Order: sequence, then C-alpha cells, then structure tokens
Amino acid sequence: MNTFKKSALKIAMTSALLTGVNLNANAAEERSAEDVERIEITGSRIKRSDLETATPVTVISAESIKEQGFDSVADVLRNTSFNTLGSYREQSGSSFGGAALVNLRGLGEDRTAVLINGRRVPGNAFTGSSAVDINTIPMSAVESIQILTDSASAVYGADAIGGVINIIMKKNFDGTVVEYNSDIPSQDGGDRESFKITTGTSSDVSSVLFSFEYSKKDHIADKDRDYTGFVQTGTGIPRDAIDITGANAGGNTGFDLDFTEGFAVGPCNDDTSLLVRDPFGYSGEGCGYIFSEVSYNTMDVERFSTFVDARRDLGDDHQIYFESRISKVESYGRFAPAIGGFAVSADAPINPVGENFILYHRFKGHGTRNDSIDATEIDAVLGFNGVIGSTDIEYDVSFRKYRYDANSRGENYILKSNIEALVASGAYNYLDPYSEDSEHKAAIANSNATLSRDLGNETSSFQVVLNGSTDIELGLGGDGLQWSAGAEYVSEDYKDIYDAYREARNVLGSSGNSAAGERKRSAVFGELYVPIIEGLDINMAVRYDDYDDFGSEVSPSISASYVATDWLKLRASYGQGFKAPNLTDLYAQPQQSFDGIVDTTRCRAQGIADKDCPAGQQETYSAGNPDLKAETSESYNFGIILEPVDNFLITADYYSVELEDVVTQIEFKDVFELEQANNLPAGVIVNRAPSQNGIPGAITRCAVKKYPDCGLINPVANLASRTVEGVDLKIQYLHETSFGDFRPELQWSHIATYEEEILGVLFDQPGTQGYPANRANFNFLYEIGDLRVNYMYQWIAETDSDTGGKFEAWDTHSINAIYSAMDGLDLAFGVRNLTDEDPAIDTVGGWVQDSAATSRDLYSLDGRVFTLGVKYSF
Repeated sequence: MNTFKKSALKIAMTSALLTGVNLNANAAEERSAEDVERIEITGSRIKRSDLETATPVTVISAESIKEQGFDSVADVLRNTSFNTLGSYREQSGSSFGGAALVNLRGLGEDRTAVLINGRRVPGNAFTGSSAVDINTIPMSAVESIQILTDSASAVYGADAIGGVINIIMKKNFDGTVVEYNSDIPSQDGGDRESFKITTGTSSDVSSVLFSFEYSKKDHIADKDRDYTGFVQTGTGIPRDAIDITGANAGGNTGFDLDFTEGFAVGPCNDDTSLLVRDPFGYSGEGCGYIFSEVSYNTMDVERFSTFVDARRDLGDDHQIYFESRISKVESYGRFAPAIGGFAVSADAPINPVGENFILYHRFKGHGTRNDSIDATEIDAVLGFNGVIGSTDIEYDVSFRKYRYDANSRGENYILKSNIEALVASGAYNYLDPYSEDSEHKAAIANSNATLSRDLGNETSSFQVVLNGSTDIELGLGGDGLQWSAGAEYVSEDYKDIYDAYREARNVLGSSGNSAAGERKRSAVFGELYVPIIEGLDINMAVRYDDYDDFGSEVSPSISASYVATDWLKLRASYGQGFKAPNLTDLYAQPQQSFDGIVDTTRCRAQGIADKDCPAGQQETYSAGNPDLKAETSESYNFGIILEPVDNFLITADYYSVELEDVVTQIEFKDVFELEQANNLPAGVIVNRAPSQNGIPGAITRCAVKKYPDCGLINPVANLASRTVEGVDLKIQYLHETSFGDFRPELQWSHIATYEEEILGVLFDQPGTQGYPANRANFNFLYEIGDLRVNYMYQWIAETDSDTGGKFEAWDTHSINAIYSAMDGLDLAFGVRNLTDEDPAIDTVGGWVQDSAATSRDLYSLDGRVFTLGVKYSF
C-alpha cells in the first residue's frame, strides 16, 4: 500500500485545507481512502485524491482567511509570501484605476494566470494586459484559493509562466450567511467596511447559490501620513527632490531656453509655495509648490459584486450548470492642481524678466485634478458535464461570455494650446492664479479641460475537456493510466480610447494615448498520468496554442512524484511555456508621462555620487510595438515533502525559471547605465541639450521641441532575458491537547537569483530596490471550545535603494480572534500591524515618485488597523 498517499492523516489534511475544517486525527480514522472524492487540484486537469501532487500547490481555505483577519481576495494574495516583490495596489491618479494585482515570484502581474473554478479570467482593460483585477472577486463566494507556484503553460496556456492562482467558488450551499466587517485605522484615512450575504439551497438533483457583497474603502491623503506629507530637512533654501518631501519645484519656476538655470517667477510667499534650490535638477532657484496638502495617496474605492451558481442534474449522469459574476467598482482619486511647461515670449503682456523663457506653472486657480472611474464587469459561464454513455469518460463543455466596460472622467486639466494663447494675450495672470479679475476667471474657464477615457474588453470562449482512465498498466505494480484532453477557442476585443485632447498631446497635467486591438486564439491540449510503480507517478502534458496575430507555440511539461517512505515524498517538474504579447503592448500609441528620474549619466559626468544625484521629474514617452513576438520560458522545480511525525508537515521546493525575449520597458535607472555603455537599444532615445565642458546636457523638455525630438523615449520591445531561482519553504504542525489545539505554520520565500540581461548588460537584482531576497509569514492558531485566536507575523527583508540608502527590513504583528457566541453567531476582533509600522521608504531619497512605487507595492500604507466582524448563519 502507498502509505504516504493513502494515509488517514493526509486525507484529513486535504479536507482541512480545502474546507476549513480543523485537522483532527480521530475524524481521519473514521474515513478511508476510498471514501475521499477525487478533486481537481490546480496544475492538472486530472482529478486526484492526493493534495500533495508533483507540482507545488498551496490551498488557503475561506475559513483560514477569516482566521487571519482578511476580508478580500486582494488582501489575501498581496500578503502571501509568494507575492515576493509586491504588486500594484489602488493608487490615486494612476491609469490603472482602482485595480489590485498579484505578482507571483516577481515575474510580473501579467505572467500570473488567474482562474475562477479552473477557467482563465480575462485581463483588466485598465492595464491593457493579461493581469487580472482581483478586487472584483467577491470574498463572500470564495470556498478556497489555490496557488500553484510552478509554470503551467502546458495546462493553462499563455501567461502562466510565473504560476497560477485558482479561485474556487462555493456551490451546493444550504442556508444563509450574513456578515459585516469594519476596518478602523488608528491613523487618518483608509477606513473600510463591507457587508455580505450568501444564501443557497440544494437537493438531490439541483442547487442554487447567490452571494452579494458591498465594500467601501476611503482614501488616504498624502497629508494623512508623515512620510508622504510635507517634510523639509536641512537649513536655508531646500534643494528640490533632496531636502523636501511632498513638494517640488513645480510652482512658478522659469528657465532660459537652454535650461541652464532656473529662477522664481513672481511672488512665492503664499501658504502652498516655497523657494527651492536646483529646480528639477538644474542650477538656480525656483518657486515650488507643496502638493501634499491637497493630493490623495490612495483612492476611494466602492464595490458592489454578486455571484450566482446554479446546477441541475439531467438524469443520472449529466448536469447543466450556470455561473455568473457581476461587479461594479466606483473609484475616486485626487491630484494636486495641474502643472505644465510652456513658452512665454519676451513681448508678452505679463513678463517679469523681459525675455523669452520657459515657465513651469502650477494652475492653482483651476483647482485640484479629480479623477472618477466607473467600471462594470460581467462574467457568465454556461456548461454541461457528465459521463459519456456507458464509458467512464467524463466530459465538461462550457461557453463563456465576459465583458468589462469602464469610463474615466478627469476634471480641471489644462488645454495647452488655449493656455499658451491666453498667456500670450495677457488674459491669464500666471503671477496670481487666484486673481478675482473677470478676464482671468474667463481665461480659467476657457483653458479648463474635462478629460475622458473609454475602456473595455469583451471575450467569448468555448472549451471542452474530457477525462478518463484505462486499465492499461505498465506491469510494474502501478495502477491504470489516467488521461485528460480538450480544446479551447477564444475571441478577444480590447479598446482603451482617450479623449482627443490627449491624443493630440494638447493637455497639461495628464497624458495617455489610445490603444485597441482584437485577437483570436485556439488551443488543443492533453495530459497523461502514469503510475509507474507503487509510489512513483509521472504526469505529462502538452498544449498547442495558435494566435492569429503573432503565431503559434507548443508548451510541454513533465512532472514526477515518488513516495520513498511513509514520511518522505519527492517531486520534480520541467516545463516550457510562453507569454503572448499584451494587446496594449502591440498597439498602444506614444504616451507622455512625467516621471521621477535619477539622471546618473549627467551626475557621474559632474563627479556627483549616485546617492547625491537628485530625482527630478522628466518628460518621458512610452509606446507599443506591433512587431513583438512571444516570450518563452523553461522552468524546473524540485521538491521534498516530509511528515516526520504525526500532524507535522514540511515542504521545500527549489525552482528555476528562465525567460527569453522578455517584453519590457527598460527601467529608467538601467536606461542610463546602457547610455553610459553606449548600448541603448534601437528606439530608446535620451534627447539631451548640447554637452558643455564634456558634461551631457539635461534631458530636453517638449515645451520647446516636439516629440520625438525631446524627452526620454522608451518603447516596449523583446529586449531582455531573465533568470529567477529560489526556494519556498512551508512548515505546518497540529498539536492537540486537553486545553486546546495549537497550529503553527511558516511560509518563507527566498529569491537566490534574479538576473536580467539587457543587450549584453547583466543586472543582478536581489537585495536592490524593489527586489527583496526574502519574505516570510508565520501564523499561530490557537483553538479552544468556541474561541479561535490567530497570531500573524510578516517580514520583508532589507534592500538597497538607488540613491545609496536602504529600504529597511519591515515586519508587522497582527492578532485576530473569532468567538462563536451562540449557534450560528461569530464575533471577530483583531488588530493588524499592532505596532503601527510605516512602510519602509528610501532612507536617503525619502518618499519621491521613483521610490514610492516600490514602497506602495510591497507594504501597506494603512498602519495599525482595528478590525471588527459579525457573522450570522441560519
């Protein structure tokens, strides 16, 4: 007998992880291996009775999620150690809107496949990629979350290079559950509340489940946190981007036409203004603006979502099912008033310097830039499953229709052509943007722009999957073979249409350009499970995908597991995968942005150390590339599973992923490294003013010249190769006593290698900004009677920053308690981040645009949060 695979403990652990039931050895003894229903575990379409397959899968039950105090799918996934390098979270003013993403093993949000009930969820229109907005998935309907930390293109197709997240939704549910949860931060902003109701009924032949969820989270303003509010260090006039946080030189700062020196234009003495040295990295003094007094850091996000699961038997061997998910998300963000650069002629009616100059002006009189987004997602699946005739071949045929529609509206932006004409005529008084003069007020109205963005993607798909087994044995003591085969057809349409103002690059304070495309793809796939001998199993899979816009790919994989003893199991896998180019990467038009950039090329030429090189906002352009080809990958995984004593489980997995032809936009810090090596790739251009005394000129602004002869141009291309290697460790233990049960669990993820090679230049990333080499979570659950108490510790390792400083090691302590006060009633109370830790920020550069993205992706900005919950089941 295969003691490891068939052990009662293993069966009990599988049940516990998938249903939230506590591990209990006595209950396990009452169940035999033959009583366990075969289930489909992520990473294989062949159903098994064993959770620990040949590929590493972590299963988190809904009950475990509640014990840890989380209230959304996004919070669960962002806080797992497998989200090693962090991932995008809701950010005010971002073109991604209120989306939340996940990034397994740091390989990219669009290289992590997200499934619901084993079927791929289409990507989010805001990102224009295959990355999925996990904020739209209602937590109330989730049964469990399965995380496969192995490449799986052979099973699921493109974009599964980094791994797979499979959200298993509830079904066959009887009763009603009503739940209310509230998050109350001890600092201002970030309050959240949610209300959920799930109800269902089932019989021998049918079942219906309906779930509704409402959640709302308030924004966090920049001034609500010390590290994002206005901070000035040193004495005297502060240096722009070095001595100030929450402010920059973009108030009323002028430059000569060659950008050799800056100067303050007009008075600089109101409550939101301050004098700064070295504006935008140029010499001189300028008039700055304290933007953090009015801007938001995170968005207001309000979400309504529903989920329906309906099933009915059609005779003894067939079933019809319908799944539907509808989500509506409304979000609101705020930026400081628009800033823009434009030319002022010497003969303009208002010109305090009497010569031609470039003015970077903050349009305070126009008001703050306010962005609101409405997004609706509809996902419906109609399917049939059952057994074919008198055979044992199971079938599943499904039709899917997915639609995502969103509209974005931006207020109080500036029409560049209008404001330049109004400045030239003297109608707009840039020396006093709050002027009550009627002509000035009319100028504000005539230059004010309301922006729009129309987004959507529509996906139609058909899939058929067959599962069966044979009596064929290899004659070496193993069981019969099992197999799976299927086909899939998908049609996708995508659009992201910006207003005509931004398409013409005629807006100050915002940027962006339209993209649209369509794609059809088809696939056939097969899988074979081969028990070689008792204890040794091999799983082989292959998939052929054909895309109408770039070609076809074949993805094979093979994996094996071996039960050496009743306490030791080994597993290994190898696979080849691919990632199709994102539609936005193929078709996006040039998009303008203003990014915080450390121009090390210019600083090093002047003998300025990297740590002292200021991070100034520079004009940049990104663009799509219709000639992109698919990324390809090879992956390996070697694992060991130990059960040295009863109720004690250890798993350790070594993995390696190698990617070729990686589609990327070079990071700005790497652009300058390649520039200094005279190795910039075709299409990447750093437009500079003329060199002086051997010192490269500053990056030119498009206030004088026009694209593509100005700014930093950085399109996407198949530029890089990437190698990621690491180790994942999990330890679980259950200790039962007469005074309660104790269940400690440790997860640790270590990235040993993260190398990127771009045009022959190698970048070794672990330990550098945004690339922590280690991340760990520890949970300790104690249960006695009607009380469950969970302690959670989270830790992220220290990294170096690009400025020569550090992002210090970050850790938090959280406690959550659930008390079953009476039948059906659960009361929950907890504290996340008990010691009120701020996110780690650059110890030298502080919270500036370039490093803020690193802090925001990796760490929560909420601070200490008190959580309350009430759940009633009847």
